[in-house]
Amino acid sequence: PAASIEGVFDVCRRWAHDRRFQIGVQSLRESIEPGAAGIALSNIAEVALNHLLHHVEGEFVHQHGRIAGSDLVIIAMGKLGGREMTQASDLDLIFVYTVPEGTEASDGARPLSPGHYFARLSQRLIAAVTAQTNEGSLYDVDMRLRPSGHGGPIASSLEAWVRYHDGSSWTWEHMALTRARVVAGSGNLRRDMEDLIHGVLTRHRD
Repeated sequence: PAASIEGVFDVCRRWAHDRRFQIGVQSLRESIEPGAAGIALSNIAEVALNHLLHHVEGEFVHQHGRIAGSDLVIIAMGKLGGREMTQASDLDLIFVYTVPEGTEASDGARPLSPGHYFARLSQRLIAAVTAQTNEGSLYDVDMRLRPSGHGGPIASSLEAWVRYHDGSSWTWEHMALTRARVVAGSGNLRRDMEDLIHGVLTRHRD
């Protein structure tokens, strides 16, 4: 029913807050097990994230156009990735994109290069999740598990993600991938990302 992107933010927050309150009541009444509550809270976050991505991307495309043949996935880490969220959990997220070779810019009225395009789109989504509106905020977002941590780009290309985990990432970062789960995105990139995460976790080690 929202008539604007700000309205979408408010409706999404009301829905998520109501569902989280519902899980809280069920937990206090002991009508739901802690493990099931963690799964339910994770499902709520995942639905809200995908809903906001759909609308934020629509607004973004209106300004900057699309990059034909590109794709974006969001990888959840930590509590969301492991489906173990609590009422106080934040969202540990990683953004990975792919574009056809030779792509220079998006096709909109205000074109952006691929790196800037997906960095700004990711920042818009983070703002949509964390911003304070009349209905409060939705979740805090933690990006420290992305390649190179605070020093890394907001969104990484698939090639950069592979290079990082092939030669630069620490053992603890591989351990963190045990909870990695693609929660948004579809098609080939989603399958490729799931295969790559599996490959990192199952590679031969000393």
